[in-house]
Amino acid sequence: MKDTTISFNNFSFKYLFRDHPAVFDFNLSISKGDFLVITGASGSGKSTICYSMLGLLENFYEGEKQGILLLENDAISNLQPAELSKIIGYIPQRIENSFATPYVFSEIAFSLEYQNYSKSEIVTMVHSVVKDLSIHSIFEKKLNELSEGEKQLVAIAAAIANEPSIIIADEPLSNLDQANKKLILNALYQLNKKGKTIVIATHEYEEYLQFASRVIKMDKGRIVDENLLTKDSTTKEEKKRTLITTKNDVKTDVKLSIEKLSFNFSDKFQLSDTTLDIEEGKVIALVGDNGSGKTTLLKLIIGLLKPKKGSIKIDNLEMKSLPWIEKTRKIGVVFQNPDIQFFEEKSIDEITLISKNLGKKINSDSVFDNLENSGLEELLQYNPHSLSHGEKRRLTFLSAIQHKPDILILDEVTSGLDDTNKSWIKNQIETLKGEGTTVIVISHNLKWVSKLADEFIGLQNGQIKFRIPRDQFEVESYGDYFAGSIQE
Repeated sequence: MKDTTISFNNFSFKYLFRDHPAVFDFNLSISKGDFLVITGASGSGKSTICYSMLGLLENFYEGEKQGILLLENDAISNLQPAELSKIIGYIPQRIENSFATPYVFSEIAFSLEYQNYSKSEIVTMVHSVVKDLSIHSIFEKKLNELSEGEKQLVAIAAAIANEPSIIIADEPLSNLDQANKKLILNALYQLNKKGKTIVIATHEYEEYLQFASRVIKMDKGRIVDENLLTKDSTTKEEKKRTLITTKNDVKTDVKLSIEKLSFNFSDKFQLSDTTLDIEEGKVIALVGDNGSGKTTLLKLIIGLLKPKKGSIKIDNLEMKSLPWIEKTRKIGVVFQNPDIQFFEEKSIDEITLISKNLGKKINSDSVFDNLENSGLEELLQYNPHSLSHGEKRRLTFLSAIQHKPDILILDEVTSGLDDTNKSWIKNQIETLKGEGTTVIVISHNLKWVSKLADEFIGLQNGQIKFRIPRDQFEVESYGDYFAGSIQE
Protein backbone atom coordinates (compact mmCIF):
# COMPACT_ATOMS: atom_id res chain seq x y z
CA MET A 1 0.00 0.00 0.00
CA LYS A 2 1.27 3.47 -0.92
CA ASP A 3 2.00 6.00 1.80
CA THR A 4 -0.47 8.86 2.16
CA THR A 5 1.03 12.25 1.35
CA ILE A 6 -2.05 14.52 1.64
CA SER A 7 -5.27 13.84 3.54
CA PHE A 8 -8.47 15.83 4.04
CA ASN A 9 -10.69 14.93 6.99
CA ASN A 10 -14.13 16.61 7.19
CA PHE A 11 -12.53 19.69 5.65
CA SER A 12 -14.67 22.80 4.99
CA PHE A 13 -13.96 26.36 3.93
CA LYS A 14 -16.26 29.37 3.39
CA TYR A 15 -14.82 32.52 1.83
CA LEU A 16 -15.45 35.84 3.53
CA PHE A 17 -18.77 37.43 2.50
CA ARG A 18 -19.96 34.25 0.73
CA ASP A 19 -23.20 32.66 1.91
CA HIS A 20 -22.20 29.05 1.32
CA PRO A 21 -18.98 27.05 1.80
CA ALA A 22 -16.83 26.53 -1.29
CA VAL A 23 -15.79 23.15 0.14
CA PHE A 24 -17.92 21.26 2.65
CA ASP A 25 -17.19 18.14 4.70
CA PHE A 26 -14.51 17.08 2.20
CA ASN A 27 -12.69 13.78 2.69
CA LEU A 28 -9.84 12.57 0.48
CA SER A 29 -6.52 10.75 0.80
CA ILE A 30 -3.82 11.25 -1.84
CA SER A 31 -1.05 8.68 -1.95
CA LYS A 32 2.56 9.25 -2.95
CA GLY A 33 2.94 8.74 -6.68
CA ASP A 34 -0.77 9.25 -7.43
CA PHE A 35 -1.86 10.93 -10.66
CA LEU A 36 -5.12 12.40 -9.38
CA VAL A 37 -7.53 14.36 -11.58
CA ILE A 38 -10.23 16.44 -9.91
CA THR A 39 -13.07 17.49 -12.19
CA GLY A 40 -16.40 19.27 -11.77
CA ALA A 41 -18.35 22.31 -12.89
CA SER A 42 -17.19 25.88 -12.29
CA GLY A 43 -17.67 26.73 -8.62
CA SER A 44 -17.64 23.09 -7.53
CA GLY A 45 -14.63 23.66 -5.27
CA LYS A 46 -11.71 22.37 -7.37
CA SER A 47 -9.61 25.52 -7.11
CA THR A 48 -10.31 25.85 -3.40
CA ILE A 49 -8.94 22.34 -2.87
CA CYS A 50 -5.79 23.41 -4.74
CA TYR A 51 -5.49 26.57 -2.65
CA SER A 52 -5.86 24.58 0.56
CA MET A 53 -2.97 22.24 -0.31
CA LEU A 54 -0.80 25.26 -1.11
CA GLY A 55 -1.47 26.86 2.27
CA LEU A 56 -3.21 29.85 0.68
CA LEU A 57 -6.33 29.55 2.82
CA GLU A 58 -4.18 30.29 5.88
CA ASN A 59 -1.93 32.91 4.31
CA PHE A 60 -3.94 34.68 1.61
CA TYR A 61 -7.71 34.11 1.55
CA GLU A 62 -9.96 35.17 4.40
CA GLY A 63 -12.74 32.88 5.52
CA GLU A 64 -13.89 30.19 7.93
CA LYS A 65 -12.02 26.87 7.94
CA GLN A 66 -12.97 23.63 9.68
CA GLY A 67 -11.62 20.10 9.68
CA ILE A 68 -8.14 18.69 9.20
CA LEU A 69 -5.71 18.92 6.29
CA LEU A 70 -2.42 17.05 6.61
CA LEU A 71 0.73 16.99 4.49
CA GLU A 72 2.73 13.89 5.37
CA ASN A 73 1.04 13.76 8.81
CA ASP A 74 1.76 17.41 9.62
CA ALA A 75 -0.99 20.05 9.54
CA ILE A 76 -0.48 22.31 6.52
CA SER A 77 -1.43 25.26 8.72
CA ASN A 78 1.79 24.62 10.70
CA LEU A 79 4.02 24.91 7.63
CA GLN A 80 5.44 28.18 6.34
CA PRO A 81 5.00 29.06 2.63
CA ALA A 82 8.76 28.65 2.09
CA GLU A 83 8.58 25.10 3.42
CA LEU A 84 5.59 24.24 1.26
CA SER A 85 7.26 25.63 -1.87
CA LYS A 86 10.04 23.07 -1.54
CA ILE A 87 7.52 20.22 -1.48
CA ILE A 88 4.78 21.47 -3.80
CA GLY A 89 5.06 23.01 -7.25
CA TYR A 90 2.00 24.94 -8.43
CA ILE A 91 0.80 25.72 -11.94
CA PRO A 92 -1.98 28.34 -11.57
CA GLN A 93 -4.99 28.75 -13.81
CA ARG A 94 -4.40 32.46 -14.32
CA ILE A 95 -0.69 32.49 -15.06
CA GLU A 96 -0.50 36.24 -15.76
CA ASN A 97 -0.99 36.85 -12.04
CA SER A 98 1.90 34.57 -11.07
CA PHE A 99 4.78 36.09 -13.05
CA ALA A 100 7.28 38.10 -11.04
CA THR A 101 10.00 38.93 -13.59
CA PRO A 102 10.14 40.17 -17.20
CA TYR A 103 12.20 37.34 -18.74
CA VAL A 104 11.73 33.61 -19.30
CA PHE A 105 15.07 32.65 -17.73
CA SER A 106 14.61 34.82 -14.64
CA GLU A 107 11.02 33.63 -14.18
CA ILE A 108 12.05 29.98 -14.10
CA ALA A 109 14.95 30.82 -11.79
CA PHE A 110 12.98 33.14 -9.50
CA SER A 111 11.76 30.64 -6.90
CA LEU A 112 15.14 28.86 -6.87
CA GLU A 113 16.87 32.05 -5.74
CA TYR A 114 14.96 31.88 -2.45
CA GLN A 115 15.84 28.26 -1.73
CA ASN A 116 19.57 28.59 -1.03
CA TYR A 117 20.78 27.16 -4.33
CA SER A 118 24.08 28.43 -5.69
CA LYS A 119 24.22 30.38 -8.94
CA SER A 120 25.71 27.43 -10.83
CA GLU A 121 23.05 25.08 -9.43
CA ILE A 122 20.29 27.46 -10.52
CA VAL A 123 21.68 27.71 -14.05
CA THR A 124 21.95 23.92 -14.28
CA MET A 125 18.40 23.39 -12.98
CA VAL A 126 16.92 25.99 -15.33
CA HIS A 127 18.65 24.51 -18.36
CA SER A 128 17.51 21.05 -17.32
CA VAL A 129 13.83 21.97 -17.21
CA VAL A 130 14.14 23.93 -20.48
CA LYS A 131 15.46 20.76 -22.09
CA ASP A 132 12.77 18.56 -20.54
CA LEU A 133 9.97 20.80 -21.83
CA SER A 134 11.67 21.60 -25.17
CA ILE A 135 11.26 25.37 -24.78
CA HIS A 136 14.64 26.42 -26.18
CA SER A 137 12.98 28.64 -28.79
CA ILE A 138 11.47 30.98 -26.15
CA PHE A 139 14.25 30.71 -23.57
CA GLU A 140 15.80 34.13 -24.32
CA LYS A 141 12.53 36.02 -24.83
CA LYS A 142 10.70 38.50 -22.67
CA LEU A 143 7.44 37.25 -21.18
CA ASN A 144 5.44 39.99 -22.86
CA GLU A 145 6.61 38.71 -26.25
CA LEU A 146 5.10 35.27 -25.69
CA SER A 147 1.74 33.89 -26.71
CA GLU A 148 -0.60 32.68 -23.97
CA GLY A 149 0.35 29.09 -24.63
CA GLU A 150 4.05 29.88 -24.41
CA LYS A 151 3.46 31.66 -21.11
CA GLN A 152 1.75 28.52 -19.84
CA LEU A 153 4.86 26.52 -20.67
CA VAL A 154 7.00 28.97 -18.69
CA ALA A 155 4.67 28.70 -15.70
CA ILE A 156 4.99 24.93 -15.79
CA ALA A 157 8.78 25.14 -16.06
CA ALA A 158 8.90 27.48 -13.05
CA ALA A 159 6.74 25.11 -11.01
CA ILE A 160 8.88 22.03 -11.59
CA ALA A 161 12.37 23.59 -11.70
CA ASN A 162 13.25 22.59 -8.12
CA GLU A 163 11.83 19.09 -8.60
CA PRO A 164 9.10 19.19 -5.95
CA SER A 165 7.61 15.88 -4.80
CA ILE A 166 4.04 17.12 -5.42
CA ILE A 167 2.83 19.07 -8.45
CA ILE A 168 -0.57 20.76 -8.37
CA ALA A 169 -1.95 22.18 -11.62
CA ASP A 170 -5.17 24.14 -12.17
CA GLU A 171 -6.25 23.73 -15.83
CA PRO A 172 -2.64 23.34 -17.12
CA LEU A 173 -3.74 22.66 -20.71
CA SER A 174 -5.73 25.89 -21.07
CA ASN A 175 -4.76 28.02 -24.09
CA LEU A 176 -2.45 25.32 -25.47
CA ASP A 177 -2.55 23.99 -29.02
CA GLN A 178 -2.62 20.25 -29.67
CA ALA A 179 1.15 19.89 -29.99
CA ASN A 180 1.81 21.71 -26.71
CA LYS A 181 -0.95 19.76 -24.95
CA LYS A 182 0.81 16.54 -25.87
CA LEU A 183 4.10 17.99 -24.67
CA ILE A 184 2.70 18.99 -21.28
CA LEU A 185 0.78 15.74 -20.81
CA ASN A 186 3.93 13.78 -21.57
CA ALA A 187 5.97 15.95 -19.19
CA LEU A 188 3.48 15.38 -16.37
CA TYR A 189 3.42 11.65 -17.13
CA GLN A 190 7.21 11.41 -17.05
CA LEU A 191 7.29 13.27 -13.74
CA ASN A 192 4.69 10.88 -12.36
CA LYS A 193 6.78 7.90 -13.52
CA LYS A 194 9.67 9.33 -11.50
CA GLY A 195 7.50 9.11 -8.38
CA LYS A 196 6.08 12.64 -8.32
CA THR A 197 2.53 13.05 -7.04
CA ILE A 198 0.41 14.87 -9.63
CA VAL A 199 -2.89 16.62 -8.81
CA ILE A 200 -4.81 18.17 -11.70
CA ALA A 201 -7.94 20.35 -11.41
CA THR A 202 -9.74 20.49 -14.74
CA HIS A 203 -13.05 20.49 -16.56
CA GLU A 204 -11.85 18.36 -19.47
CA TYR A 205 -10.64 15.30 -17.62
CA GLU A 206 -10.87 13.03 -20.69
CA GLU A 207 -7.48 14.30 -21.87
CA TYR A 208 -5.86 12.76 -18.78
CA LEU A 209 -7.55 9.36 -18.77
CA GLN A 210 -4.58 7.49 -20.21
CA PHE A 211 -2.29 8.84 -17.47
CA ALA A 212 -4.50 9.18 -14.38
CA SER A 213 -4.54 6.72 -11.51
CA ARG A 214 -7.77 8.26 -10.18
CA VAL A 215 -10.42 10.69 -11.43
CA ILE A 216 -12.89 12.21 -8.97
CA LYS A 217 -15.79 14.57 -9.57
CA MET A 218 -16.81 17.43 -7.28
CA ASP A 219 -20.11 19.24 -6.97
CA LYS A 220 -21.06 21.91 -4.43
CA GLY A 221 -17.84 21.42 -2.51
CA ARG A 222 -18.05 17.64 -2.13
CA ILE A 223 -16.91 14.51 -3.96
CA VAL A 224 -19.89 13.04 -5.83
CA ASP A 225 -18.13 10.41 -7.96
CA GLU A 226 -14.85 8.57 -7.40
CA ASN A 227 -15.13 6.11 -10.28
CA LEU A 228 -14.90 8.24 -13.42
CA LEU A 229 -11.73 6.50 -14.54
CA THR A 230 -13.60 3.24 -15.02
CA LYS A 231 -16.55 4.75 -16.82
CA ASP A 232 -16.92 5.32 -20.53
CA SER A 233 -17.64 9.02 -20.03
CA THR A 234 -18.03 9.93 -23.68
CA THR A 235 -19.89 7.98 -26.32
CA LYS A 236 -18.80 7.66 -29.92
CA GLU A 237 -21.61 9.99 -30.90
CA GLU A 238 -20.38 12.68 -28.50
CA LYS A 239 -16.90 12.42 -29.95
CA LYS A 240 -18.14 13.02 -33.48
CA ARG A 241 -18.09 16.54 -34.82
CA THR A 242 -21.55 18.02 -35.27
CA LEU A 243 -22.20 21.00 -37.55
CA ILE A 244 -24.87 23.63 -37.69
CA THR A 245 -26.87 23.76 -40.92
CA THR A 246 -26.28 26.89 -42.95
CA LYS A 247 -29.23 29.23 -43.01
CA ASN A 248 -30.21 30.64 -46.37
CA ASP A 249 -31.16 34.00 -44.89
CA VAL A 250 -27.70 34.88 -43.55
CA LYS A 251 -26.45 38.17 -44.96
CA THR A 252 -23.38 38.06 -47.19
CA ASP A 253 -22.26 41.71 -47.13
CA VAL A 254 -18.61 42.20 -46.19
CA LYS A 255 -18.45 43.48 -42.61
CA LEU A 256 -14.72 43.41 -41.92
CA SER A 257 -12.11 43.91 -44.61
CA ILE A 258 -8.38 43.45 -44.05
CA GLU A 259 -6.04 44.31 -46.91
CA LYS A 260 -2.28 43.67 -47.14
CA LEU A 261 -1.88 43.99 -43.37
CA SER A 262 1.64 43.63 -41.97
CA PHE A 263 3.04 43.88 -38.47
CA ASN A 264 6.14 42.66 -36.65
CA PHE A 265 7.36 42.62 -33.04
CA SER A 266 10.84 41.57 -34.12
CA ASP A 267 12.62 39.61 -36.80
CA LYS A 268 11.42 36.42 -35.07
CA PHE A 269 7.72 37.10 -35.73
CA GLN A 270 5.77 39.03 -38.29
CA LEU A 271 2.24 39.11 -39.62
CA SER A 272 2.80 39.22 -43.35
CA ASP A 273 0.69 40.83 -46.06
CA THR A 274 -2.59 39.51 -44.64
CA THR A 275 -5.71 40.01 -46.76
CA LEU A 276 -9.09 38.84 -45.52
CA ASP A 277 -12.80 39.64 -45.97
CA ILE A 278 -15.32 38.52 -43.35
CA GLU A 279 -19.00 38.61 -44.16
CA GLU A 280 -21.70 40.03 -41.93
CA GLY A 281 -23.50 37.56 -39.69
CA LYS A 282 -20.86 34.84 -40.01
CA VAL A 283 -19.11 32.95 -37.22
CA ILE A 284 -15.42 32.63 -38.08
CA ALA A 285 -13.04 30.28 -36.26
CA LEU A 286 -9.48 31.61 -36.23
CA VAL A 287 -7.21 28.66 -35.47
CA GLY A 288 -3.50 27.90 -35.29
CA ASP A 289 -0.71 26.96 -32.93
CA ASN A 290 0.48 29.15 -30.06
CA GLY A 291 2.46 32.08 -31.42
CA SER A 292 0.93 31.86 -34.90
CA GLY A 293 -0.42 35.42 -34.75
CA LYS A 294 -4.07 34.99 -33.78
CA THR A 295 -4.08 37.34 -30.78
CA THR A 296 -1.84 39.81 -32.63
CA LEU A 297 -4.43 39.98 -35.42
CA LEU A 298 -7.14 40.55 -32.83
CA LYS A 299 -5.22 43.47 -31.30
CA LEU A 300 -4.67 44.99 -34.74
CA ILE A 301 -8.39 44.77 -35.54
CA ILE A 302 -9.47 46.49 -32.32
CA GLY A 303 -6.72 49.10 -32.49
CA LEU A 304 -4.47 48.07 -29.60
CA LEU A 305 -1.65 47.62 -32.12
CA LYS A 306 -0.90 49.73 -35.19
CA PRO A 307 -0.07 47.92 -38.43
CA LYS A 308 3.20 48.67 -40.24
CA LYS A 309 1.21 48.81 -43.44
CA GLY A 310 -2.15 47.84 -44.85
CA SER A 311 -5.71 48.70 -43.88
CA ILE A 312 -8.58 47.46 -41.71
CA LYS A 313 -12.11 48.52 -42.62
CA ILE A 314 -15.47 47.98 -40.96
CA ASP A 315 -18.48 48.74 -43.14
CA ASN A 316 -15.93 50.14 -45.62
CA LEU A 317 -14.75 52.70 -43.05
CA GLU A 318 -11.04 52.86 -42.20
CA MET A 319 -10.60 51.84 -38.56
CA LYS A 320 -7.62 54.16 -38.08
CA SER A 321 -9.79 57.15 -38.98
CA LEU A 322 -12.53 56.30 -36.48
CA PRO A 323 -12.51 57.81 -32.96
CA TRP A 324 -12.26 55.35 -30.09
CA ILE A 325 -15.92 55.75 -29.18
CA GLU A 326 -16.97 54.60 -32.66
CA LYS A 327 -14.60 51.63 -32.55
CA THR A 328 -16.12 50.69 -29.21
CA ARG A 329 -19.64 50.92 -30.65
CA LYS A 330 -18.77 48.57 -33.46
CA ILE A 331 -16.57 45.96 -31.72
CA GLY A 332 -16.96 43.93 -28.54
CA VAL A 333 -14.05 41.84 -27.33
CA VAL A 334 -13.44 39.17 -24.70
CA PHE A 335 -9.77 38.59 -23.93
CA GLN A 336 -8.14 35.37 -22.73
CA ASN A 337 -7.63 36.70 -19.20
CA PRO A 338 -10.94 38.01 -17.80
CA ASP A 339 -9.29 39.79 -14.88
CA ILE A 340 -7.72 42.44 -17.12
CA GLN A 341 -11.18 43.57 -18.30
CA PHE A 342 -12.65 44.45 -14.89
CA PHE A 343 -12.87 48.10 -13.80
CA GLU A 344 -15.91 48.27 -11.50
CA GLU A 345 -16.48 47.14 -7.92
CA LYS A 346 -19.82 45.46 -8.69
CA SER A 347 -20.58 42.92 -11.40
CA ILE A 348 -23.78 44.71 -12.48
CA ASP A 349 -21.80 47.90 -13.11
CA GLU A 350 -19.28 45.90 -15.14
CA ILE A 351 -22.04 44.66 -17.45
CA THR A 352 -23.36 48.16 -18.12
CA LEU A 353 -20.01 50.01 -18.16
CA ILE A 354 -19.49 50.19 -21.93
CA SER A 355 -23.09 51.23 -22.57
CA LYS A 356 -22.74 54.03 -20.02
CA ASN A 357 -19.47 55.21 -21.57
CA LEU A 358 -21.17 55.29 -24.97
CA GLY A 359 -24.00 57.39 -23.54
CA LYS A 360 -26.57 54.69 -24.23
CA LYS A 361 -29.68 54.43 -22.10
CA ILE A 362 -29.52 51.36 -19.88
CA ASN A 363 -32.50 49.12 -20.48
CA SER A 364 -32.88 46.98 -17.37
CA ASP A 365 -35.05 44.49 -19.25
CA SER A 366 -32.30 43.84 -21.80
CA VAL A 367 -29.74 43.45 -19.02
CA PHE A 368 -31.80 40.77 -17.31
CA ASP A 369 -32.67 39.09 -20.61
CA ASN A 370 -28.95 38.62 -21.21
CA LEU A 371 -28.50 37.33 -17.67
CA GLU A 372 -30.99 34.52 -18.20
CA ASN A 373 -29.40 31.11 -17.54
CA SER A 374 -26.00 32.77 -16.94
CA GLY A 375 -25.93 31.89 -13.25
CA LEU A 376 -24.92 35.47 -12.43
CA GLU A 377 -28.31 36.75 -11.32
CA GLU A 378 -27.48 36.37 -7.62
CA LEU A 379 -23.93 37.70 -7.98
CA LEU A 380 -24.60 41.16 -9.42
CA GLN A 381 -23.53 42.95 -6.24
CA TYR A 382 -20.30 40.93 -5.91
CA ASN A 383 -16.92 42.29 -6.91
CA PRO A 384 -15.98 40.76 -10.30
CA HIS A 385 -12.60 39.63 -8.96
CA SER A 386 -14.31 37.54 -6.27
CA LEU A 387 -16.12 35.36 -8.81
CA SER A 388 -15.04 31.92 -9.95
CA HIS A 389 -13.20 31.56 -13.26
CA GLY A 390 -16.33 30.42 -15.11
CA GLU A 391 -18.38 33.25 -13.62
CA LYS A 392 -15.73 35.76 -14.70
CA ARG A 393 -15.84 34.38 -18.25
CA ARG A 394 -19.60 34.78 -18.41
CA LEU A 395 -19.39 38.28 -16.94
CA THR A 396 -16.84 39.49 -19.50
CA PHE A 397 -18.98 37.98 -22.26
CA LEU A 398 -22.08 39.84 -21.08
CA SER A 399 -20.07 43.05 -20.67
CA ALA A 400 -18.89 42.76 -24.28
CA ILE A 401 -22.35 42.26 -25.81
CA GLN A 402 -24.57 44.53 -23.69
CA HIS A 403 -24.07 47.52 -26.04
CA LYS A 404 -24.87 45.29 -29.08
CA PRO A 405 -21.68 45.65 -31.14
CA ASP A 406 -21.63 44.77 -34.85
CA ILE A 407 -18.59 42.51 -34.38
CA LEU A 408 -17.73 40.32 -31.39
CA ILE A 409 -14.21 38.90 -31.01
CA LEU A 410 -13.63 36.07 -28.53
CA ASP A 411 -10.09 35.03 -27.60
CA GLU A 412 -9.98 31.52 -26.08
CA VAL A 413 -13.28 32.20 -24.35
CA THR A 414 -13.81 28.53 -23.35
CA SER A 415 -10.43 28.18 -21.64
CA GLY A 416 -10.93 26.58 -18.24
CA LEU A 417 -14.70 26.25 -18.62
CA ASP A 418 -16.90 23.24 -17.92
CA ASP A 419 -19.43 21.88 -20.42
CA THR A 420 -22.31 23.86 -18.92
CA ASN A 421 -20.47 27.17 -19.39
CA LYS A 422 -19.35 26.20 -22.89
CA SER A 423 -22.91 25.35 -23.82
CA TRP A 424 -24.13 28.70 -22.48
CA ILE A 425 -21.57 30.62 -24.54
CA LYS A 426 -22.39 28.52 -27.63
CA ASN A 427 -26.08 29.39 -27.25
CA GLN A 428 -25.24 33.07 -26.84
CA ILE A 429 -23.15 33.05 -30.02
CA GLU A 430 -25.93 31.35 -31.98
CA THR A 431 -28.39 33.99 -30.77
CA LEU A 432 -26.02 36.82 -31.76
CA LYS A 433 -25.49 35.25 -35.18
CA GLY A 434 -29.24 35.11 -35.68
CA GLU A 435 -29.35 38.85 -34.94
CA GLY A 436 -26.73 39.54 -37.62
CA THR A 437 -23.67 39.94 -35.38
CA THR A 438 -20.34 38.92 -36.90
CA VAL A 439 -18.40 36.70 -34.48
CA ILE A 440 -14.69 35.86 -34.65
CA VAL A 441 -13.70 33.02 -32.31
CA ILE A 442 -10.02 32.38 -31.58
CA SER A 443 -9.79 28.89 -30.16
CA HIS A 444 -7.71 25.75 -29.72
CA ASN A 445 -10.85 23.84 -28.76
CA LEU A 446 -11.63 22.43 -32.19
CA LYS A 447 -14.33 20.08 -30.96
CA TRP A 448 -16.31 22.96 -29.45
CA VAL A 449 -15.79 25.56 -32.16
CA SER A 450 -16.59 23.08 -34.94
CA LYS A 451 -20.19 23.12 -33.69
CA LEU A 452 -20.39 26.87 -34.33
CA ALA A 453 -18.18 28.12 -37.11
CA ASP A 454 -19.23 28.88 -40.68
CA GLU A 455 -15.59 29.06 -41.76
CA PHE A 456 -12.17 28.09 -40.43
CA ILE A 457 -9.16 30.32 -41.04
CA GLY A 458 -5.78 28.85 -40.17
CA LEU A 459 -2.79 31.01 -39.20
CA GLN A 460 0.79 29.77 -39.14
CA ASN A 461 3.86 31.94 -38.54
CA GLY A 462 1.85 35.08 -39.19
CA GLN A 463 0.38 33.95 -42.49
CA ILE A 464 -3.00 32.59 -43.51
CA LYS A 465 -2.43 28.95 -44.47
CA PHE A 466 -6.01 27.95 -45.23
CA ARG A 467 -9.60 29.12 -45.31
CA ILE A 468 -12.12 26.30 -45.28
CA PRO A 469 -15.95 26.37 -45.09
CA ARG A 470 -17.44 24.21 -42.35
CA ASP A 471 -18.90 21.61 -44.70
CA GLN A 472 -15.34 20.80 -45.85
CA PHE A 473 -13.57 21.04 -42.50
CA GLU A 474 -12.71 17.87 -40.58
CA VAL A 475 -11.28 18.10 -37.06
CA GLU A 476 -9.30 14.90 -37.62
CA SER A 477 -7.51 16.48 -40.62
CA TYR A 478 -6.56 19.69 -38.80
CA GLY A 479 -2.80 19.11 -38.96
CA ASP A 480 -2.96 18.17 -42.63
CA TYR A 481 -4.46 21.53 -43.55
CA PHE A 482 -1.38 23.31 -42.21
CA ALA A 483 0.94 20.83 -43.92
CA GLY A 484 -0.79 21.55 -47.21
CA SER A 485 -1.42 17.87 -47.86
CA ILE A 486 -5.16 18.39 -48.33
CA GLN A 487 -6.47 20.53 -51.14
CA GLU A 488 -9.22 22.98 -50.26
